[in-house]
Amino acid sequence: MEANPSYELKDIRCFVQIARAGSISRAADTYSVPKSTLSHYLQTLEDALQVELFVRRRRGLELTDAGREYLDNCTAIFDSCDNAASAAQRAHSSISGSVRVIASSEFGTAIIGAAAHFLLRDNPNIDIDVKIIPNGKLVVGDFDFDCMIYVGEPPNSALMRRTLGAISYALYASPDFLARHGTPETIADIERLNGVVYMRNSVVERWRLRKDKAIAEAKPIGKFKVNDYWMTKYFTAIGSAISYLPDFFVEYEVAAGALVPVLPDWRSEKRSIYALYPAQRHRSPRVMKFVENRFSRVRSDHPLIPATCW
Repeated sequence: MEANPSYELKDIRCFVQIARAGSISRAADTYSVPKSTLSHYLQTLEDALQVELFVRRRRGLELTDAGREYLDNCTAIFDSCDNAASAAQRAHSSISGSVRVIASSEFGTAIIGAAAHFLLRDNPNIDIDVKIIPNGKLVVGDFDFDCMIYVGEPPNSALMRRTLGAISYALYASPDFLARHGTPETIADIERLNGVVYMRNSVVERWRLRKDKAIAEAKPIGKFKVNDYWMTKYFTAIGSAISYLPDFFVEYEVAAGALVPVLPDWRSEKRSIYALYPAQRHRSPRVMKFVENRFSRVRSDHPLIPATCW
């Protein structure tokens, strides 16, 4: 029987790069490797394994079941190599490499941006690769990442999790809006006001509030329906409507006087924020530094994410 062709670590690395990029062309651009080289190494690997790792689709390459299984194991190999390198660097007080972070589209920009800022300020040799993904596709999606930031209770998965903190929502409006429409004194007063309603997975977000033991739901006129919290804040800040937003997300606008809390004694139940990551990333110094140290630094140093909201 003829022996299978041999393959080397570089062949496996090229396979991982192609899988992460989704196509040979994107992998070539991302990792600065010629397409011909990537194609050659991939062919060498498939010939050696006698397995088809990808199927070609209109939008790129898609992993076969065998390719997906192979990728999981190969990723663990390179993670171990990276961890070993980071351990050696840590002995010299230096951490380098890339941290791939994905976050929900709800508040990912506000949360990740500040965390990445402080991580890079103290560790200039680290690169941050951030992707903002719709909440419903985060855990079920086919994404390769080191760390995921998830707002709210995530679906069941094999990912490890760590609680970073919690946020609560309240009602906000601009001074101009309140001057024109009057300041609400009861939850019932909200029903006469135009509101910016957030749509989560095409379902209207309910404005659930609590004051001591009393629980109520504010029901504004749904003048604006949006699926982006930044748009919610925009319509609120320009005086078009009242909104239901988390405190940390409007801290700057409240401090500047652009927004005012409405019925401030009424607040929502808290929603947790989690860091999720594959088990094999648990010992990565880069990931742990991002998760363990940066968020405590953000809470104390960053004006948009005050410690009282965590």
